[in-house]
Amino acid sequence: MVRPPEAFVEAAADWVCVRITNMRHIDLDTIRFDFDLTLSLVLMNAEGTVYHRYGSRPFEDPLSWTSIPSLLRLMEVTLEEHAAYQKAPSPPPEAPARTVAELSGWRTVIGRKEPDCIHCHTVHDIMYASAQKDGTWTPDQTWIYPEPSRIGVDLDVLEQELVTAVADGSPAAAAGLRPGDRLQRLGIQPRVRTIADVQWALHHAAGEATTVPLTFFREGERREAELALEDGWKRTTPREYAWRAYKWNLSPAPGFGGPALARAEKEQLGLDPDAFAFRVQYLVDWGRKAHRGRAARRAGIRKGDVIASFAGKADFDSIEHFHAWVRLTRRVGERVEVELLRDGERRTVELILPR
Repeated sequence: MVRPPEAFVEAAADWVCVRITNMRHIDLDTIRFDFDLTLSLVLMNAEGTVYHRYGSRPFEDPLSWTSIPSLLRLMEVTLEEHAAYQKAPSPPPEAPARTVAELSGWRTVIGRKEPDCIHCHTVHDIMYASAQKDGTWTPDQTWIYPEPSRIGVDLDVLEQELVTAVADGSPAAAAGLRPGDRLQRLGIQPRVRTIADVQWALHHAAGEATTVPLTFFREGERREAELALEDGWKRTTPREYAWRAYKWNLSPAPGFGGPALARAEKEQLGLDPDAFAFRVQYLVDWGRKAHRGRAARRAGIRKGDVIASFAGKADFDSIEHFHAWVRLTRRVGERVEVELLRDGERRTVELILPR
């Protein structure tokens, strides 16, 4: 256990630490973050003003942007912001709490049961179902919480407002950002202290061509600029998207899945050991998405089959990459060839991709 600095102890009366593992009764208009994450912190005061969000990840490593030193630094600077806030408080307008059970897609996802516990990723599922039901869904909503790399910046993992690199030709470069600059304000985020703050601001920016206001410091001098973002700037690759649980909502879907084969097992089956292959462990023939498994079964896919290629592709990094690729690059109703191995025999079947 890390002993907190004395400032934390002295300010204990002003802080409340709540560990949330159940989103069932949380006010979604106040406690909002990337619900795909396994760790997320919202630093806020008792009046509901959110100072910062902490917790994020790139696709390569879930832990590379979180650490005890970076969290302690954030808490220290947030205490200073909280002290300044108390001198001139500006609480948000009072409003009734809005919980996940009040969203229109609640019953679509939950069914008739009344669960005591709602996991974070289930909130995303319900929000997606609600947008579909309300007719407000757009493909742009696929691309949630864009990473800083989407605007062309790398940030320091400890001092997360510090720019460490700027990609040539990127929106950040066009805005005049340089390594060594410190972000201060971005879009709707009044003070940037974390990578999650940056993602919060980018999440709320339009996915089509738009501009996002930016304030930063260079050698102590405050500067203002705008990020000019092109249409589709939020889009990322299936490989980068693969870690997200949110992908399971998207269509089309193969309707089946299972574990990737190890190299030795592929060699034993006479498959290319460097290619991707997986064994069908399940068909999605239950629940509200049972039509997906039925489509796979009609195509001739069975549990125990080894999938050697899908739509001519066998270079996936993982089963998660496979599922993300299907959802992000294929179309509902598209016919794809699936090459499989069953009882030592190679077969090719045609799957019509279901919604």
